[in-house]
This record gives sequence, C-alpha cells and structure tokens, in this order.
Amino acid sequence: MRSLSIMWWVVLVMHAVPALASKSVPSRLTAEITAFEQSGTYAEVVKVCRDLERLHPTAAKCSHMGISAQGRDIKALVVSKTGALDAATAKRRQLPVLLVIGGTHAGEIDGKDAGLILMRELLADKGKQNPLNHLVVVFVPVFNVDGHEARSRFSRPNQNGPLETGQRTNALRINLNRDWMLSQAQEMRAMLTLVQQWDPLATLDLHVTDGLRFRHDVSVSISTHHGAGSLVKKDAQTVLDAALAHLRGLGHEPLGFYPQLKDVNDPGLGVIIEADAPRFSHVYANLRNRMGFLIEDHAWAPYAQRVVTSKNTLVSFLHVIASMRTALMQSAAQADAQNQHLAGQALPLLWVNAMDIEPTKPAPLIELKGYAYEVFDEAPVVGGRGIVYDTSKHQMWSVPFYGTLLPIQDSTIKLPAAGYVVPTEWVGLIKPLLQLHGIRFSQIDQDQTIPSLEVMRVDPRNVIYDTDSFQGRQRTSVMGNWSSEAATVMKGSLFVPIQQPKAMLVAHLLEPAAPDSLSSWGMFNAAYETSDYVADHRELELIRWMHEGHPVMGQIYGAALFKKLPQIRQAFEEKLAHDETFRQDPQARVDYWMSFLPSQDPDLFKYPILRSSVQLSQSLPMQRK
Repeated sequence: MRSLSIMWWVVLVMHAVPALASKSVPSRLTAEITAFEQSGTYAEVVKVCRDLERLHPTAAKCSHMGISAQGRDIKALVVSKTGALDAATAKRRQLPVLLVIGGTHAGEIDGKDAGLILMRELLADKGKQNPLNHLVVVFVPVFNVDGHEARSRFSRPNQNGPLETGQRTNALRINLNRDWMLSQAQEMRAMLTLVQQWDPLATLDLHVTDGLRFRHDVSVSISTHHGAGSLVKKDAQTVLDAALAHLRGLGHEPLGFYPQLKDVNDPGLGVIIEADAPRFSHVYANLRNRMGFLIEDHAWAPYAQRVVTSKNTLVSFLHVIASMRTALMQSAAQADAQNQHLAGQALPLLWVNAMDIEPTKPAPLIELKGYAYEVFDEAPVVGGRGIVYDTSKHQMWSVPFYGTLLPIQDSTIKLPAAGYVVPTEWVGLIKPLLQLHGIRFSQIDQDQTIPSLEVMRVDPRNVIYDTDSFQGRQRTSVMGNWSSEAATVMKGSLFVPIQQPKAMLVAHLLEPAAPDSLSSWGMFNAAYETSDYVADHRELELIRWMHEGHPVMGQIYGAALFKKLPQIRQAFEEKLAHDETFRQDPQARVDYWMSFLPSQDPDLFKYPILRSSVQLSQSLPMQRK
C-alpha cells in the first residue's frame, strides 16, 4: 500500500502540469517530461529559479550566491510567505532560516529536482499549513555547478538513474563536502559567505548513498559528538525523530543514521557509525551551534522514487521545524550564549567508534530491511572474497550495531583562558579564513612583550605526514605539549578570543590535534621543515671541544655553558656506562651533546599559533567581510 502511494505521487507529478506552460505556471522539469529517466541541465535550474521569482515576486527571490571555478553563476532560491526575502529582515523578525543544499556531489542530483518541484508547489499553496508561512528557505539547487555540467552516463555506476549525471567533485577535483573547514574551493567560500549572511537554524544537505543494498529508502545523519552543546544536540535529535515519524506516515522506511558495513562483503558482521569530522556540512553546522542533517537517498531505488523520497523528506523537515520554530530558535540563542563561557574547559577533539577502543565488547542487535545475499570466499570469475545480493528476495537482517562514539582521551585539551594569538607573519594566511567562518578577532596595535604565553614545541618524532594526497593536500598529524614562555607579540598580530559564540569552531581550526584544524590540513608544514643544519663534521668538532673542555666553547657560546662542560661530560660518561641502548646508538650520543647548544633554528618545530591566558591589548575589532 505504501509503495503504491509513492508511485501514485510520481504519476501525479508527471501529469499535474500542462505540457504547454502558461505565463502563470512554470514549465515542467526535464525529469517530469521524461518520466524521471533524465534530469535537466543547469540552464533549466536558472530558468526555473527566475520563473518562480517572476511568478511569486513577494515570496521568491532568485539570487546570486557566487561563481564556480569555471565561471558559472551559482544560484540560491530564497522562498518564504512571510515577506522576508533578505537576511536582514529575517534576522530582525527572528524568523527561522533553513539552508537546503542540492548537488554538492553533482551525480547525486535527487535534491535538485525534488527541491524545485517542492518549492513550486509550496509557492502555489495558499493553505494555512504551508511551512513557508513561518520560515525562510534558502535553497541552493546545485552547489557543484561545474560538476553538474560534466555530465556522463558512467559517473555513478552504483546508482539507478537518471540517465546522465554529473561528477562528484568540482572542476578542481575538490570534494565540496570535505571542504567546509579548509574552504579552499571558491564555491565553498561563496557558501560560507551565504551561511554568515543568513545564519541558518538548520542545514539540510541532500545526497545519495554509495551502493549498499538494502530496502530503506533514505537515511538521515546528525552529529552527536563534535560541536554544539546539549541544547542543540537534543533539539537535532528531537527534530530527527519527528521527521522520521512524519516520513513513515508518508509511506517511507527511513533510517536515523547512515549505515556502513563493518565488512563490506558481509552485512551479517554488523553495521558501524563513523565519527564524521567537521569537514562535513552536518558536523560543521554543529560547530556553529546550529542543526545539521545529512540526507542520503538510497542509490538503488529508481530515480522517480528517489525524487519522491527526497521531496517528502524535505516536506517532513520543513513541517517539523516550522512547528517547533520558537523553541528551536531559543535553543540556538542559548547555545550561542553558553559557548561564550567555555574558557578553560575540557574539549575532546578526536572521536572514534567504540569498537576501535573496545573491540571485544558485544554490540546490540538491530533489525534492517535487506535482501538475501551470498558471501563467497572465492567469488565467481575473479576469485577472492566477495558478495552477491539477490534483490528478488526480501530479508530482515538482525545484525550487530556499532553505534557508540567515544572520544580519544589523549585528544582532550583544556581550552585557553583567554584565546589564541596569530603572529603577524601568519595573518595573511589565516585572517581570510577567520573572516569566512565569521570568527571574531582583533588586531594588535603595538608590539607587546608578554611574560607568559603558551607555546607548543613539537617533538620531530610526533610530526607524521600522510603518504597519500587528500583534497590536493598532504595532511599532517602533530602532537606536542603547551608550555609557558615569554614572547613578543608584534604589531599586526591577531588575538582570537575564546569567549565568543563560535568558540568550538575557533578551537577546531587552531588546535593542532583537531581532525580538521589548519595544521591537520598541512597549512603549517613549513614550520616542521629543516631549512638549516649543522654539518656532520662541524657537529663532531663541537662535540670534541665540549668533551675536552676547550676554551673556544666559552668564546663561541659564553662562560655559562663553558662552566657546565665538566658536569655535562660526567653525565655523559655515566649514561654511557649504564645505558646499553645509548652506548650502541651513535646518533643518540650526538644528540646528547648537541642538545646543550643553542639551536641554529629556534623556530623549527614550533607550532605557529600561541595561546594566551590573558586578554591582549588590542585595537578595535576587525571588520568581517
């Protein structure tokens, strides 16, 4: 009965609008005309966007969001029956704003067609139950415009239609839903500008799964670990539960998480939940104290059915959020206020599935709607392990569910009492990113000597570079300890206070251990590269002089070191006599002696960002873009 109701809606969509559109009715989409065998080009998106603005001038605005890498205009369709079609009005009237994003991965294009159809219907709907009566929707039909236009019949081999789809990445081969923190793509910089402008209460990012065979038609994920405080997380779970219930009432079978197999060749071994990082849209929203929902239609459902699913998912969330709008807006405001008091508090930066920490702990079972399958130790034709699904046979899976996420204890930091200092030489690199993320900062107006700033000196052994490139970057893992040092902060440096609504975002950008910090993305790699060194023969010469107590050491390095040379030699002899490992390691013995000499490169392995326990004197706050 449920599947019949879904397909009946498809029939209605195909025939509800006359083939020859009048001036008062927008044209049907290519998807509708072709019975959802195909999806239209981006030119169709622009046309529909402009048509809806023309037909509903008080309720729709087709706006310019930005320019793609290849120079295409990225459109955002703003729709609301409140009369608020600009961010300032929405903010002044305290209206909830929903950001809906389609085509981040341009091959996963359900949300584009579903969203355009839904906006058309809602704009024509004069009923009192229309969610647009209470909120503003900012709909980006296609985020990755260049990828959308790179159309092919072979882009999505794990997906059932439409006939041609776009590419996953943008023209520079950047995956936009891995770029929310680093924002190296100009499409993402445009999106972050839009986010700062509208400050959406919730972000709905519309995607399609990557191939797992099951019968649930949509999954929705939220972040339960990184970011926002308990208020926003509780609200996100409440909204999710209500939206899933609404979807079930419309005949769908949704999941409240994105299922991934523990073993890709055997569903019976269980389903895991991954600890998504802030580079994803739904986690990034949490760092801003807002709700984020990652929506994934099931790839193997026919395209017509997926568009129905995507549309109904949007309908469910719009109705639920509209009905809860007052409480949700209050929670977001409270979260902003609470985040201004996080100074000195503990914050875990890295999370993993509990299975990685407690591998022997049993997992509860979960029921999933799947298909019959066969696991091969020697797969047909190719050999090796593999799996084949029989989609003609429905099957209920009762499988272990690894759904608990835990923080890695070593990643828990204590936030600074005041904030972070960005030295003037790094301002050109970091300031634009702070502005894009809407982070408050001030510029130091004069040189200052601070008796106690926290400085991280990194052990060279704790700098680990990824061997593979990711997003065109060589990611880097850095570990070290903060210690107090006197330091001069030069004029032009930035002070970034931790006492601000986006304190979580500040920490995740500037703390080196955070999974998507600027350091983790390799932006500070130059700080760990040796540019000058002491030649081997010079090391041996200096070590022999130290060992002999030669007066030249006093002439070069001063009387204080020269006086210590006898104790240094005595400690060396004792270590040599009692430490077998040290005795067998020539480099360790070299390092012993050289460690007493001033570094020829004192800033090598010094993390560029400093932490401060006091507010620094500063000029007026810098203006954001």
